[in-house]
Amino acid sequence: MNDNWRPLGFESDTTTYDALHDGVPDWMAESFWDWMRTQLLLSQRSEEYPGALDYFLDQDLVRQVERRCRVAIPYRGYSAETGMSEIRGSTEVVQAQLRVADFLLATRSTEHAADKLNIVLEESGSMWRVGERSGSRGLVRRVPDSVQTAVDNAILFGGHAGARLAQAWAAIYGIDPNPSLAYSLSVKAVEDAAIPVVSPNDTSATLGKINSQIRNTGDWSLPLQREDEHTPASSTLLSMMKMLWAGQADRHGGHHDPDLVITHEAAEVAVMTAATLVQWFTAGLVTRR
Repeated sequence: MNDNWRPLGFESDTTTYDALHDGVPDWMAESFWDWMRTQLLLSQRSEEYPGALDYFLDQDLVRQVERRCRVAIPYRGYSAETGMSEIRGSTEVVQAQLRVADFLLATRSTEHAADKLNIVLEESGSMWRVGERSGSRGLVRRVPDSVQTAVDNAILFGGHAGARLAQAWAAIYGIDPNPSLAYSLSVKAVEDAAIPVVSPNDTSATLGKINSQIRNTGDWSLPLQREDEHTPASSTLLSMMKMLWAGQADRHGGHHDPDLVITHEAAEVAVMTAATLVQWFTAGLVTRR
């Protein structure tokens, strides 16, 4: 596929054409529902037409979708066409189409089916792609490829810290984001990565305590050959860690100030900051002079 191609009329308006879209836009709907058919229908050899297949609705799966995705699907029959029409109508009313697709990815789809859906999402300009959440396939928000690669590497080679980072990533970029959980897991991921380096004898140290140790010793560095005299690498390292620690506004329970609720934007900053810090610590790039 030529990724540089733009439809006639969009050649000079790449911003509009390349914009990412939430939900199931009109130009994606039929391809999306064709994919949903492959997941929700069963087949058997046709008694009327030898060599052909008859399709019918998998009612057991539909009921499971109904329970797990919290969306009412009143249809109780087995007709493939009527059933798919009823499911489409029921999920569109409450904007639950992607939630159902996410469930099917996690519980039913093959790798081939997941790849097919990913092509539909990518070619339609969806802000979602097929990824992994909590060890299963699922929908995750699309980010630039370079960012995704960097985070994937931090997760892959980060050990326990990488596993926490993966959970944080899923919590903020998954189909049902949880900013507070994502921020909390980001802090824990950095603690997991930094404790063995900064405080190996205190495995219960918090990020706040680690920050204090780095500040008090004053001899931690990154392997840069040149530094700004006013902002050395050690200062940047500590500033990032202190920013992450201080920004967890809902760290303590019992507050009732709505301003202390972690926003999606704040959690995104936390996850991206944690990804960088986890990579630095687990790769041995943070050392004492």
